[in-house]
Amino acid sequence: MAILSIVTDDHPTLRKQAHKIKQFDPALKKLAADMFETMHAANGVGLAANQIDRLIRIIVVELTPDPEDGAPDNRA
Repeated sequence: MAILSIVTDDHPTLRKQAHKIKQFDPALKKLAADMFETMHAANGVGLAANQIDRLIRIIVVELTPDPEDGAPDNRA
């Protein structure tokens, strides 16, 4: 996996429409894994492909359950 460069708010890719994904292939699976690693390195909770200068519609998100929400306790 690799940590990718995140573009800044003045980057033109952030203002363009991303393309739909037609096939989830091994290259896209690797990109998603790299996006997760990049998101973790930046202490984020989500990352869209346009934020790494890719014009495709994919986003990675990682949320942790809030114990205050009354989520069931899955511990054995």
